[in-house]
Amino acid sequence: MKLKSLVFILIVFTSFYSCAAFAKTAAKYWTKKQIKEFVTNCEQKSARLIGETKAKQFCDCAVDVVAEKYKNYEEVKNTSIIEVLKIAKDCK
Repeated sequence: MKLKSLVFILIVFTSFYSCAAFAKTAAKYWTKKQIKEFVTNCEQKSARLIGETKAKQFCDCAVDVVAEKYKNYEEVKNTSIIEVLKIAKDCK
């Protein structure tokens, strides 16, 4: 029982830490749910172009860069992945 609780706490902490580590700027404008949605969609779409490993790194950076330009999350939802790639071109 204690092991399950510890594993659960570890998963929750890791998830929270991962989000907090990269979405500092985005969190000023978007909700946690919106940040997660953006990163997930970004990773799925950009992985086809740049591979899965690079897509994760890219999207962790891109979420902040794109949020700075599109403070209203609804606007970015209508933006193409190509436009996102252009906006976040300096992310690696």
